[in-house]
Amino acid sequence: MENLSSVAAKPRRKWLKVAALILIGIVLLIAVLIGAAVVRSGLRLSTAVSTSNIMTKGGLGLSAGAPQFAGISAGESVSYDESAYAPAPPRDYPQTGGQTAAEVDQKIIKNGSLQMAVKSVSESIDKISALAGQKHGFVQNSSVTERGDGTHYGQISVRVPAGDFETAMNEIKALAAVVKNESASGQDVTEQYTDLEAQLRNAQAQEQTYLKVLEKAYSVEDILKVQQHLGQIRGTIESLQGRLKYLENMTSLSTINVNLEEEPVVRLPTKEFRPGSAFKEAVQALIASAQKTLIALIWIVIVGGGLLLPWLLLALVVILIIKRLRRKK
Repeated sequence: MENLSSVAAKPRRKWLKVAALILIGIVLLIAVLIGAAVVRSGLRLSTAVSTSNIMTKGGLGLSAGAPQFAGISAGESVSYDESAYAPAPPRDYPQTGGQTAAEVDQKIIKNGSLQMAVKSVSESIDKISALAGQKHGFVQNSSVTERGDGTHYGQISVRVPAGDFETAMNEIKALAAVVKNESASGQDVTEQYTDLEAQLRNAQAQEQTYLKVLEKAYSVEDILKVQQHLGQIRGTIESLQGRLKYLENMTSLSTINVNLEEEPVVRLPTKEFRPGSAFKEAVQALIASAQKTLIALIWIVIVGGGLLLPWLLLALVVILIIKRLRRKK
């Protein structure tokens, strides 16, 4: 009986040893994982400390004497949180142009158009150009074209200060023999202009806030995040400044487009009356027509003959066969 009990106990001891080894392995694995986590956290802490030391010593342009921000001393490390440090629009600046449109000068884009008949297009364009220069404006573009009867037509576009728009229109009309068409238009962009100004002030305030945050960001990751936002806000500032400059240019200088044409004048003989030239042109046209007719005949003979020849040969063979059959009969 003792032998049987000892034999039955051996498998139990074997399984107990296996279970003990498995338990020891699990404990060792947990210990290794905990040790690795501790080592990683230690490395991160040492990296953050070294980065903070570099920033404090002036490695990236920040010193211990940097100004304080939000109650944080210059030697402390600041972690950049977008939700916490995202600058909000200042309360002192208007959010829409409608609040300040009535408080600023009106911004109006003025455009004028004239269609006139004059004695001389070239002389009128010279006078309009001189008029624009006298009013501290300039000629945007101009052109003159001659018709077949010797008369001319042309157009000129000038930019003049908005305050001289009506005066310039009247002085230009005084140069015409007949004013055939006249139109003027004005577009009020005051609200749009003030709205852009408000957006620009808000963007510039955000830029200053990001610069202050950048002075207190001591980790490379935080610096890169702030610089990314700074790049975006500076792009917005440049875009707003460009749109404001465009509106300023369009409202400070008005545009006047003038179409000019000369009245028909009867001349004997007219400028284009040249009998010799007309005879030469008629002969040249006759020769060209004869040449085209000859070329067409050549095409008909060659191409048509090439197409009809097989059919003619076939018809000839059919006729010969019919004649032979009749002879046999």
